Amino acid sequence: MALPASKQISVSEVPVVDLAAMHVGSSHEKALLAERMATVCRDIGFFYVVNHGLSPADMRAPFDAARRFFALPAEHKQAVAMAGSRDYRGYLPMKTLGDDPALKGNIHEAFHFYLERDADYPENLPLRGPNQWPADLPGFRETLLRYYTQVDALAYRMLSVFEQGLGLEEGRLRRYFSDPMTMVRLLHYPPQPPTDSGEHIGVRPHTDNGAFTILSQDETGGLEILGRSGEWIAVPPISGSFVINLGEMMKLWSDGLFLATPHRVVNRSGLERYSVPYFLMPDHDVRIEPQIKNDGEFNEPVLHNTIARGQDLSCGEILGKVWQRIWPSLDRQRAD
Repeated sequence: MALPASKQISVSEVPVVDLAAMHVGSSHEKALLAERMATVCRDIGFFYVVNHGLSPADMRAPFDAARRFFALPAEHKQAVAMAGSRDYRGYLPMKTLGDDPALKGNIHEAFHFYLERDADYPENLPLRGPNQWPADLPGFRETLLRYYTQVDALAYRMLSVFEQGLGLEEGRLRRYFSDPMTMVRLLHYPPQPPTDSGEHIGVRPHTDNGAFTILSQDETGGLEILGRSGEWIAVPPISGSFVINLGEMMKLWSDGLFLATPHRVVNRSGLERYSVPYFLMPDHDVRIEPQIKNDGEFNEPVLHNTIARGQDLSCGEILGKVWQRIWPSLDRQRAD
């Protein structure tokens, strides 16, 4: 089945938000920024940010690491395969699926890592096991953990802006992140012919699961969002920017006021594509409940990972339910 070309971007659909005031602005300027971000989150849930605080070198570092890792021989990558982890850490080969046969495999390979916990951390807590690191890539672990720390700091500064935009007291959402489930993925999309074939879905349409995502993408392009008109809208790279999108948990915290917008990746370029999304997610046992009351209309597309309002679920229950469907794990292999 052919995929029609996506609509080209306009700033009214995917706006650019300047974060300078978040760092050095007055109280009034910070309030204006919070109001601006809240408006964008109600209207689309997807936006670019500039003046975020990371340097070009900071942003390049995980891409250099990703290229080194994905260039390894297959057996080296398989040594840290996600199928050998109980907790969805490590390498995900192309088109790999979990236990849902109705889904189609994505045309990308990935490497997942999470908060690095020390040796004293309790063992056997669900979804919180150790990361898997390749043994033959000097500096790989250190580079990625440094990037995690940098983007993590940005995420918590932005979380404060979201709190203000929702009319919440400072720290209302931050209190849910003492032992977070936050994840970073390295993604590699192979070169594909420049075609609109339906076989060229790098990532199937979905919404993200957590609070929000901070995405760094290379210059290749391919990211698309589903606009309210039902058209797919291209979100091309803007040099020096991150793309921000809200996830299911922020949607639930805002009682549907903020949107978790469906998106996908279609690699029509004929080139290799790399991206590095950071997913801010709260503690495993946090119940994801509305923090405000939204009396307005609420309509959303229903996808394979949509979490409807009104469900009493924890972060861990949401993630475990979705991840089991889409990714392999050691527990599933043992059950088989």
